[in-house]
Amino acid sequence: MSENTVSITEKAIGDTLYIIESAVSSVAKETAYDKLKRMILNDTKSLEMKAS
Repeated sequence: MSENTVSITEKAIGDTLYIIESAVSSVAKETAYDKLKRMILNDTKSLEMKAS
C-alpha cells in the first residue's frame, strides 16, 4: 500500500482564492518534473509527426 504525504496551500490572487492540494507518493517512479518533461517531449514528437 502506498503512503502519500498531502499538502494543502491557499493562495489569494486578486479576489480569487485558490486552494491547492498536492500529494507526494512514497512509491512514485518519477518526479513531477520528469513526468512533465516526458509529456512535453512526447507531445512535441507527436506534433512533429503530424506536421510532416
